[in-house]
Amino acid sequence: MQNIQSIIDNINLKKKVYVAYSGGLDSSALLYLMNNLKKEFFFELEAIHVNHNLSKQSLDWESHCINFCKRLGIPLIVKNIKVKKTKGGLESNARKARYIAFKDAVKKNEQILLAHHADDVAETFLLRLFRGTGIDGLEGPIKKRKLGKGYIIRPLLDFSKQDLTKYILENKISYVDDHSNFEVAQDRNFLRNVLLPKIEERWQNVSNRINRTTNIIQSRNESYSNLLHKNYSDLIGAKIKINDLKELPQPIAVDLIRNSIKNFNIAAPSKGVMDEIYNVFILSNPTDKSEVNWSRADNDEFGGRVIFRDLSIVIKKNKL
Repeated sequence: MQNIQSIIDNINLKKKVYVAYSGGLDSSALLYLMNNLKKEFFFELEAIHVNHNLSKQSLDWESHCINFCKRLGIPLIVKNIKVKKTKGGLESNARKARYIAFKDAVKKNEQILLAHHADDVAETFLLRLFRGTGIDGLEGPIKKRKLGKGYIIRPLLDFSKQDLTKYILENKISYVDDHSNFEVAQDRNFLRNVLLPKIEERWQNVSNRINRTTNIIQSRNESYSNLLHKNYSDLIGAKIKINDLKELPQPIAVDLIRNSIKNFNIAAPSKGVMDEIYNVFILSNPTDKSEVNWSRADNDEFGGRVIFRDLSIVIKKNKL
């Protein structure tokens, strides 16, 4: 793996480092790599395996992870969880349960590394693009963010699946295959196994190209958000005077509301929802009964609502 510096840039090597280890190709490459870097940089390393108990192979994968870590001398935490089958969807619920397990394990300023790479970014970008997401939805994942008292870090975003596969083969690293990843009925699997390989035949390194684009979008979004806060700081918050918004061009007013919602870590409303908010509260004569609600279908984030109080729109967070 080249460009090791980009891998450790966001990692505090004075604090404990965990690797989320499923036993698959990606996390196996990351764990093996971090174990080698530990010998050079002398940091504390531990692996976490979350057994979702959703596959007949779950115990086999768990055993593989235990044996792999034992062979390399890496301490391993195994978390066995039960995933609820609710309307949010099995995949979304598994992800939530997994992140709760990570959050419980990581203490103050410790870090857990996830093996997301450039191909994952490309898949997410295309999924959101095809679903008609807004510009915020086309941002790439953040390399480092808070998780409870610690941090989640994605150190492999500059590397492709091809890079990781080459590393695995060169170092003869064993890993397990989850055959459900090849079931193309799922949208992400269709992108991964059918569409992106076809695109790659014509435009090589397409995942890295898309990753660069998401980074540019993220940078531009940050610059635009900073300008909004600099020029309209009094119009970004939980409560915004409607008459002040009416004096602004519609695109600016809408973006101020959207930025206020984003500050609350609420699921981003769709364009249709934003149009409804503008029509109900800015173009019409709202009352205390006026309300616009929205949520994510997978319940991965809090939904929100906008209500009318004291001649202002008020932003509220809904419960999951």
